[in-house]
Amino acid sequence: MLKIRYEGVDITYDVDILKCIHREASSGRADTLDIEFDHAAAFHRWGPREDDRIEVARDGYSTGTLYIDSLIPCGERYRILATSLPSAAKRTAWQSYQDESFKALMHRCAVECGMGDGTYGLDGDWRYAYLTRRDEGCAAFLNRLGEWEGMAIKAVNGSMRAVYVPWAQRLAAQRSLWIDTTQDGVEYLARPSARLSALTVCAPGIRATARDAAATAQSRGEIALPAHSAAEAGRWARGLLSMRNRQAERLKVKSKFDPGMTAMIRVDVEGGTAADGEWIIDEAEHDMKNDSTEINLLRCIESVE
Repeated sequence: MLKIRYEGVDITYDVDILKCIHREASSGRADTLDIEFDHAAAFHRWGPREDDRIEVARDGYSTGTLYIDSLIPCGERYRILATSLPSAAKRTAWQSYQDESFKALMHRCAVECGMGDGTYGLDGDWRYAYLTRRDEGCAAFLNRLGEWEGMAIKAVNGSMRAVYVPWAQRLAAQRSLWIDTTQDGVEYLARPSARLSALTVCAPGIRATARDAAATAQSRGEIALPAHSAAEAGRWARGLLSMRNRQAERLKVKSKFDPGMTAMIRVDVEGGTAADGEWIIDEAEHDMKNDSTEINLLRCIESVE
């Protein structure tokens, strides 16, 4: 049974749910909820507003705290779009930072959004000599920095979280899947040519290159970033190369509603196909009304150095 809390109040028995889809992402996008009710007049009386909090749960699965983004009345129906980021996270600004740690920057951004924060798999104590937030919202700024560092930046349940992807890849699998060549609802995509063999980060007087020993195509990339040391440039090169190359191999699996399939968990795949091996869930879509789950996974890679 679906349970709904709106602004801390259980409204499960006050609404008729017509649609309820929750989409999770490991990074780069906020989680979203698309929910539709019947009998819109009753919902109107509650005076819903942007940034009101909503949470939906079913069978041990929860969307966590989400914030109203759009309210769409349509006749007798009422549609709500909510995200894991409040509107404050979208406010853009210019800001410069000197001698700040990643952990301090993340905390600054979280406070600005009225959210909590935490890091997983890294201490976040390295310091940046100088960085600029370039007319970006807090989430966009952190996501840009996270890509350099090889981190997934995710907003969940009122908190911004930074997950170091190499650490997440080394965790024990929380789920196992058996996939064979005759199975419906499975799509496997491998693009070896999309995997760079090397990536160089350059700055005035600085160059550092990361390499992927498992890349089959001899393709190289170069990017200019505001690195202030060879060590920093090297760290960013490894982070960017890892985040890019893991996109080259994807697996999509559709199933009945599965509350255990959530973004950023480790999954092992077996079955004697090219998809065998270790994966991380990049996106998960749960249709909690119509009892289905669809996950998109990225192959774990540990060949970047």
